[in-house]
Amino acid sequence: MIELNGGLRIGNNIIVDPTRRHPAAFVSHAHSDHLRRHTRIQATAATLELAKIRAGNFDPTTLEYGKTYGLGTDKIRLEPAGHILGSAQFIIDHEDQRIVYTGDFKLGRNETCLPAEIHQCDILFIDTTFGRRIFNFPDYEYARQRLLEFVEASLFKDHIPVIYAYTLGKSQEVMKILGDNGFVSYASPQACAYAEIYRRFGVDIDNFRLLDDFYPERGVIILPPYNKNSPEVFGGQKTKTCLVSGWALYKSHINFGWVDEAIPLSDHASYNDLLYYVEMAKPRKVYCLFGFPDIVDDLKCRGYNAVKATLANLKNQEKVIATDDLFE
Repeated sequence: MIELNGGLRIGNNIIVDPTRRHPAAFVSHAHSDHLRRHTRIQATAATLELAKIRAGNFDPTTLEYGKTYGLGTDKIRLEPAGHILGSAQFIIDHEDQRIVYTGDFKLGRNETCLPAEIHQCDILFIDTTFGRRIFNFPDYEYARQRLLEFVEASLFKDHIPVIYAYTLGKSQEVMKILGDNGFVSYASPQACAYAEIYRRFGVDIDNFRLLDDFYPERGVIILPPYNKNSPEVFGGQKTKTCLVSGWALYKSHINFGWVDEAIPLSDHASYNDLLYYVEMAKPRKVYCLFGFPDIVDDLKCRGYNAVKATLANLKNQEKVIATDDLFE
């Protein structure tokens, strides 16, 4: 049995990223849209540490990258996803079929987590958050240089550089880029707590401080986007603001009038990388999770058996993926 209903359910023992509290869940990473307050969480050591901040008390089971675990007649293995620290793809062997669930993933450079590789399979559940042609992100080095130039130009004009970035993952990546280039970052207690966990797992993030009432010269403030309407944070000082996100390429989705600049540095796969993953994985069936439906049509035109899907709880009936559904 393979079904999508409140998570990916395989056989009697495996449920990945369930969307409701579950007695025992496999969790791909610690972002809140993939994490719930499960009784037992089975994940990488880094994900478990990050999850303690977001999910409170739970029974942790540590899983290692590259190690195969048996669950009855099924087998499951975790491999890096390149998304945030501890993020994992799941490779599952079930009834003579290989199933890959990528979770959120990124191909290419990410200085704060292990790189993702492509895994061949029969059935592919792939994160397609940026499944629209416009989301072909620039080279990592280009985005990194734009970020540094923004900070340097702001400081040169005696403005405080304010970077808006998601608290977990993107903030730590920005901290590392800035710290490696001699800038001091000031961030929220939660972002700093996550950064300390990154450091414990070997990611060399330097020069970050807790944002409080004291703000020295030549520092950079890092805030989550929901703080965009909090001018009291800056004490009346002049600022230059920048959003760091893959959404920077899709201005009709988010109104960017509230920032001076937007830099498309993403921790998700670009559109072309999504197509490349499918091409290299060679699945008989592809389930496109999250994001836009555009990529489904593109994959169908390329000869793939692709459908749009969701992890959400279905109200009327369960969506069951039957074995013969592979060859529609």
